[in-house]
Amino acid sequence: MDTTPSPEPLPLGLQLRQLREDKSLTLEEVSFQTKISRANLEAIETMAYDKLPADPFTRGQLILYGNFLGMDGRLAADHFFYERDGSTGEPLPGSHHPLLNQSITSKNLAEPARISSASIAGILLLLIVTFSTLFCFYFSWNPFAFLTNQSTTATSSEATFHPADPATNHGFQQSTNNVTALFSTDCRILVSLDDQQTVEQFYTKGSQAQWQPAKQLKVEFLQPDSAELQLNGTVIPFPDAIEGRFIFQLPATHSAP
Repeated sequence: MDTTPSPEPLPLGLQLRQLREDKSLTLEEVSFQTKISRANLEAIETMAYDKLPADPFTRGQLILYGNFLGMDGRLAADHFFYERDGSTGEPLPGSHHPLLNQSITSKNLAEPARISSASIAGILLLLIVTFSTLFCFYFSWNPFAFLTNQSTTATSSEATFHPADPATNHGFQQSTNNVTALFSTDCRILVSLDDQQTVEQFYTKGSQAQWQPAKQLKVEFLQPDSAELQLNGTVIPFPDAIEGRFIFQLPATHSAP
């Protein structure tokens, strides 16, 4: 009667390594296919229990790794913890000769996420702010100035001349010219009235501006054909372009309309 003892089964980690090497796979290739980190794969094969994550994650990775190599992943996981815990009694069924089965599709199972959702949201917000800043800088556009100009436009449209209003009465005379601009499109202009400094204003489509210069008026339109001009109620031509600029200039005059 043959009483030769059966050979001791290889530890599960060595079985997994042997199967992997039989398939000519590297740890990097297995990590790429299974989404299990290389460090965890190496810890499983060397039975380095202290380098593995929590048991639920380790069990999931063992099942995935075993199935990927053609083993019964669940039996492999059970045997792994059986060896680790040093349980007494008979080994689990199938531990000597792991059952082969079909490989399953690898899933994205692995370690817990290391980047929180709040961190991702913060990074996205930072990217949006950075892109917006670069956009405004590249196109020389100031959104705050735009909103301020909108408010100035409304004020300019309503601040029409009235002889009894000191804010608009600059020595009213019957011979003062009245210049009106009816804007047909959104437009920015540069206005120089009498001895005042040149100011930049923005008018929207459908709005109008009115000036009553005592001495002189200079209006530079930054867009062509952007307004209908009237002098003392009479429509006058829009200024022609001179070196790319559209300038309406009224010299001092005291003639009646």
